[in-house]
Amino acid sequence: MNENLLTKFLKLMSSKISDSDLELINLGKSLGLDLVSFADLRASQEDVFVDEVRDKALEKMEKEKENVLKDVDSFYTGSIDFMVSDEPEGKKFFLLETNGGSHRGLSILTLKQQSLLYNGYFEAITQALRRNIKKNKKVFVLIGVPINDGLIHEKVIMIEYLRKKFKTSGYTVKIFNSDNYDKLFKAEIVFLIADYKHLSTSLSFSNNWIRYKEEKINVLIGDGITRRLKDQKFLKIIKEDFHKIKSIIVNSIFKVTDDKSLTYLASFFSKNLLMKYNLRYLLFTKAFSEKELIEKLEYLIKSYRRSFIIKPSGGSGGAGVMPVSKEEDSISIKKIVNESKKEFFAKFMKDRDPYPYTIQEMADFSLINWREGKHTFDLRIYLTQRDGIIVPVGGLARIARGEYSGGLNKQEFVVNLSGYNGQVEVDRGIGFSKDKSKLLNLTTEDFVNMFCIGCVLFTSIVKNYSKIINFSDWSKIFD
Repeated sequence: MNENLLTKFLKLMSSKISDSDLELINLGKSLGLDLVSFADLRASQEDVFVDEVRDKALEKMEKEKENVLKDVDSFYTGSIDFMVSDEPEGKKFFLLETNGGSHRGLSILTLKQQSLLYNGYFEAITQALRRNIKKNKKVFVLIGVPINDGLIHEKVIMIEYLRKKFKTSGYTVKIFNSDNYDKLFKAEIVFLIADYKHLSTSLSFSNNWIRYKEEKINVLIGDGITRRLKDQKFLKIIKEDFHKIKSIIVNSIFKVTDDKSLTYLASFFSKNLLMKYNLRYLLFTKAFSEKELIEKLEYLIKSYRRSFIIKPSGGSGGAGVMPVSKEEDSISIKKIVNESKKEFFAKFMKDRDPYPYTIQEMADFSLINWREGKHTFDLRIYLTQRDGIIVPVGGLARIARGEYSGGLNKQEFVVNLSGYNGQVEVDRGIGFSKDKSKLLNLTTEDFVNMFCIGCVLFTSIVKNYSKIINFSDWSKIFD
């Protein structure tokens, strides 16, 4: 993380923050960031519309309890990305990926929606407080952030929300960074914020606790924390039964949300339930090596005469995601795979392994008129836990930078707002509202279906976790 930015962050968090200080424009100025466009995107959100969609979705799932968690420590917050296709019978939705508890971009949500989402983190910390109530010990909350995080202002908003909520309940709260952390400091709830590079050398695992410099961590926020923990015993327990880990991880199901093929597998296991919400299924499989990836692509193109997308494991911002046309030959397929790896490592260095790769059929997707051209788009839905129930929060549409010409240029279909040179292009985002739904050619019922799919899918991941994480028959092509 930029040292100057981190210093500003801590100075701000150590002062008394008013609501006006947390207004995006003022907050950005205090951190040296220009957040005007974030405020514009947030203004495009409409609580009345989203509230109506949320209420209808919850009512639709209530009868069969499709979004009820058996284990309340299994899920706290997450998000899911869709693209849309036009079918004769109406709109269908196909999955791009799920994401765990490392939300970025939340400042584009309304204050009400942010509060709903942050209550998922509040739920996790409250559970840790209940576990510690007889031990009279502090609850240690570790928050991981990317280096040079251009969205650091969102951590200010989140921590201030949690600090106020816990202080209102009578708890003492203190916030540190890795340079000034004092483990002897007396407070009931202690937040430590540190970047992933520092945490990669500071974390350990023993006696079923994740530890920061040997100190037990009660709650971890940020999937990048657990992703960097290479302890073999930890990895074994995560696969066998993550409930045995005494530290509360937001979210414990990161091994599934990190792996797109496992997300698709989770939807496959619940397809009879999800199809009623118009989820469309695409061909998919998984490859564990470069040789297997190339061989499977050659087989799929020859057998199905369709184009495919390859997606590296645990990617972000579209890094390494590449289209493979049904017209490609063996030589060009190898070039595409090499280009994918090159792009992936340019972003993540050698810290991350792109394998296993997910291979997914490229679907026919809807286009919208935007800036005098036809563009692809996706929709991100945010979800949270509330008293053991997965609740849809809100979301946004993200529009591809390049006009769609029918080719396979990445800028025509990669929609991530931070997918190019690390810059966040908020102007390509659209909030959820009655008016914007017309631009997206979607009805209220379409949004209700997507909200339901998100809730049911995460519930399915939790319910079928062992079956998903231990699945091994990837010789199959799933249709």
